[in-house]
Amino acid sequence: MAEEIWRAGKLIGSAEGLQFAFNLFPDDPEGLAWGEGQILMEGEPVWVGEGPEGEEIPLVWTWIDLLEFLGRWWPWLVMEEDYPLPVNPLYPAFFIQEAERRWLELPEDQVEEEEEIAHRFIARHDLADAFKGLFLPSLMLLRQGTTCLISVAAAHRTWVRPWSEVQDTLEKAGECIAASVLTSSNPRAAHALELWGRRKKRLDEKELDISTGLSQATRNRFHGIDWRSSEIRAAARMSSGAVIMADQEELLARVAAAPRVKTPELDRLAALIRAEFAETGPPHEQGYWAAARLRRELGADDRKAVDPRKFLDQWGVLVWSFHREGCPVEAVAAWGDDHGPVIIVNKAASSRAGHEHGERATLSHEIAHLILDREGAVPAGEVLGGRTPEYPEKRARAFAAEFLLPRKTAEAVVRSQPSLLEAARILQKTYRISTELLAWQINNSSARRSLSDEERTRLEQWKTGMLQAVS
Repeated sequence: MAEEIWRAGKLIGSAEGLQFAFNLFPDDPEGLAWGEGQILMEGEPVWVGEGPEGEEIPLVWTWIDLLEFLGRWWPWLVMEEDYPLPVNPLYPAFFIQEAERRWLELPEDQVEEEEEIAHRFIARHDLADAFKGLFLPSLMLLRQGTTCLISVAAAHRTWVRPWSEVQDTLEKAGECIAASVLTSSNPRAAHALELWGRRKKRLDEKELDISTGLSQATRNRFHGIDWRSSEIRAAARMSSGAVIMADQEELLARVAAAPRVKTPELDRLAALIRAEFAETGPPHEQGYWAAARLRRELGADDRKAVDPRKFLDQWGVLVWSFHREGCPVEAVAAWGDDHGPVIIVNKAASSRAGHEHGERATLSHEIAHLILDREGAVPAGEVLGGRTPEYPEKRARAFAAEFLLPRKTAEAVVRSQPSLLEAARILQKTYRISTELLAWQINNSSARRSLSDEERTRLEQWKTGMLQAVS
């Protein structure tokens, strides 16, 4: 379709990802980068204009709007990886939907305050918000580690692309527009050029505020913390707004105390699996695939439970513990140039990881990140129970479940036993897993179709996680 509606011009970006196509008018009397333009994903137009007979044509507009947007919001486009409210949608396109669901139960004053915060966030990340007086479907960009989520609401799709590729495309698009208005005398063009020219300086000024989620005044209240460490910044950002300051200080101190260790066998496994891994399809399916692939590589016997702690020890990953009653964080993990890999587990009685089944799931969850995400969405670490992005978290949850109890094993045992209850007792005893994880793996296997209505009801009860053991 792109070839049918696009005329000769400048095409910027990767054919597999985000592209800008410009055919700017050389005789623009206003000096505001008027011309034809397109934004495309995988070669298909995201935004189109309409011709006299209803045909799709490139947009004709002043592209100085886009240059102003990129210059103004550059620090946040480059550094902001989290949502500004305590919601965690799978994709950026779902942010407002999740926020609105939250607002149904909040007082009016708080809703008004959060609405303003939410719409400021959208204004920083939705390219459609750049254009003054032109209605366009939402196109949201959100960096997550070394990847970028690109949500096109009208297409009901989100792409995961390398952040370096997306940043390069945005910079080249900005430079193309800037070059077209360098000699313009229009004050708007001068303002846009100023914003664009100062973007890197402003990024340096805002970097720590955005990357840690903490103001300078708040950072000054912590002692002995090296904010230059990417692992420290990630742990701070993912715990900000999720835990009280005393707990956050404890978490950051634990990360800061962890030395950098070498993990050659883990690195080999991660490289092997990443080479075969395709980041396409639903994240839970990606998690299932990766867990099955790792089990095969490790020679895991489906008839026996795996021991995630044993593998972590063999790989040289540090596993420490701390106790913070009432703290929602199950574990904080770090991996990077300065600290770790280290997994620090909350062993308090109030923590799910404070019990055997929960700890096994937590460690398996972190293995997923160590295998899949150190060069992806969470390259410096994560806070389980904090504000880690939902996309890699959903994948890691599915990985942990499949690593501890493969669905095909759950299915085989359910079909071989006279009742769901008996099968569940065998599975829980053998694989040392929570009732909740057990129920989800049975539910997500084809064995569910063979269950009676009564057994399906029981399975739904187990999935709530209210029961610690099958009864």
